[in-house]
Amino acid sequence: MMTKDSFSGKYKRSGQAWQQLPSGIFVPTAKISDISVRSKTNYLRIKERAIEIANLFVAAGLKLDASSGLGQLIGQAKELSDNWLLAKEEDLNYKTFFLSMHLDRIADAILPLSIVSDKKKFLKKLKSGTLDFFSREKSKAKNMLWEIEVWARLRKRLNTVFLEEPPDIVVRFENSSIGISCKKLYSESHVQNVLSQAVKQIEQEFEFGVIAINLDDLLPANAVLKMESTDAVTEKLNEINVTFINRHVRHFTKYFSKSRIISAIISTSILTDVPSEKPRFRNTSQWTIWTVSELSQRHKNQLTKLYSMVMN
Repeated sequence: MMTKDSFSGKYKRSGQAWQQLPSGIFVPTAKISDISVRSKTNYLRIKERAIEIANLFVAAGLKLDASSGLGQLIGQAKELSDNWLLAKEEDLNYKTFFLSMHLDRIADAILPLSIVSDKKKFLKKLKSGTLDFFSREKSKAKNMLWEIEVWARLRKRLNTVFLEEPPDIVVRFENSSIGISCKKLYSESHVQNVLSQAVKQIEQEFEFGVIAINLDDLLPANAVLKMESTDAVTEKLNEINVTFINRHVRHFTKYFSKSRIISAIISTSILTDVPSEKPRFRNTSQWTIWTVSELSQRHKNQLTKLYSMVMN
């Protein structure tokens, strides 16, 4: 799925340099020298979303420290908007711009929590550690955000999706309760242990379950993926997901064949740069599905309907 960010228009600059990595990922360097063709209302909008997030914490009775990971992103989004309005071009740089796009992605996930009665316990975890997607530092905040992102995406298509433990998310669909265990990977050293934990979370409570695995922190740090087209971006991210599945298919088969987990969602998200398209820079996410080969017809029908609903 392609998720476009809120920024639009051309993005001009001078002195741009890109370091290409073997994976096809590029790391940007250079200052922004000319953003005159970008609409100021988009910077204002990201500031408004930052304020909405801050207000969500207030409504939940929580203090969000400016020094926290999320607090810093909110401050940087406000700074970007203010520097634009004050024409402080010397203070406009890639770091602030991209971190503001990170905040836009975070807002898409957590602002829907406003309707959740027990949102406080989820928001509290978002205060624990970094939410900088360029960093490869482990954090409870990133783990919690991944759960909320899966919940928010599913809930766009289906109202009967709930943040519940165990496992992490429960989908009530066609007279069944489907458990979804969300796991964020920071290395591939112990994938089998992650799958084992997911099985334990699901098999005692649910007829069948799904594991949702996030691979973002397996990508190079401080990177933007530069490709020639949206299709090329989709193909690249899907390739990353499929390659991961192929490397660990023996673990999937082992832990799923005798358990109630019958499918896996593999997800990779990254900031992308497509110079020929508008918006040039966007948050992009790709979900790839792996399913147990031998399923009952009933489970096969339910999964097909569920995925066709949420993947389109």
